[in-house]
Amino acid sequence: MKAGDILVCYGTSSSSNSIPNHVGHAAIASSSSHILEMPNIWSHATHVGKASWFAKHTKGKDYVAVYRVKKHPHYAEDAAGYAYHDMYINNNPKYLLSPNLYDRTTSYCSKYVYCAWYYGATKDSVKHYNTGHYVLPHSFIGNWKGSFVASYVYKVTEY
Repeated sequence: MKAGDILVCYGTSSSSNSIPNHVGHAAIASSSSHILEMPNIWSHATHVGKASWFAKHTKGKDYVAVYRVKKHPHYAEDAAGYAYHDMYINNNPKYLLSPNLYDRTTSYCSKYVYCAWYYGATKDSVKHYNTGHYVLPHSFIGNWKGSFVASYVYKVTEY
């Protein structure tokens, strides 16, 4: 795992860590050993160790797909740094599922990752929306564009 990697959870347990009755969860690697996420509607962003995060999201048939923007490793580092320093340490947003994608005071799991890339790396890395829009965990990988398209790297089934 590298800083800036995009983590997408699949399975039934991932929904209990996110919005009730909504399957899917997403997070961003802040380093090779830590992960940033918006875990649920009752908390702000959290920074957790890789081992505990993967153990939590790979129970039973659940798994995590890891994606990486391979052509721009420096931007991946920038996105991870922004997520950690701005979106976690300085301005830790409140959890809110809202179509206001560019509001920095609120976030949800996949929006958190999208905004880390949009504000922290370059706005050219992801699609821009002029009206309200949701970026959902199981489809938001399609928001990376051009040479920033995120590639599937591997699947974590247990940890």
